[in-house]
Amino acid sequence: MTDENQFSRVQWTDDQPHESDDDGPDGLPLRLRGCGLSAKDLELLTLAARALGAVRVEEVEGESWLNLHFADGSTIWNWNPLLHGDDTFNLAADLDIDVLHSTVYREAQAVGPMQRVSSAPWGDDKKAATRRAVTRAAAEIGKAMA
Repeated sequence: MTDENQFSRVQWTDDQPHESDDDGPDGLPLRLRGCGLSAKDLELLTLAARALGAVRVEEVEGESWLNLHFADGSTIWNWNPLLHGDDTFNLAADLDIDVLHSTVYREAQAVGPMQRVSSAPWGDDKKAATRRAVTRAAAEIGKAMA
């Protein structure tokens, strides 16, 4: 604690978003808990996790990631290739997914072995589109495994 930065405790009640205990009116911007995953993204990520061989997918309430559990007892923590580029890269490498960028259509394209092309428009974020295209391609592989 310094003269310029006074910290105070926060009362944690209910199951509502709360201010971080180091934020305040004269400090950093307020930070709220995550809103969790949408049902659509949860389904997409669950199918992609199946393609990796996950036997159980653990959703963490209020967070934007999953924990993946495998038959050999290993776990991948805090996994979300829609948000984390390293998860996306590993997903593409593990599942032999090819990634392309179409400047004509301004979209990211990804395709797994013997799968149709999955695409996502760039919009304002080419990297987010690439993460989504790869995750969609992995989900297609997961669907085919069912």
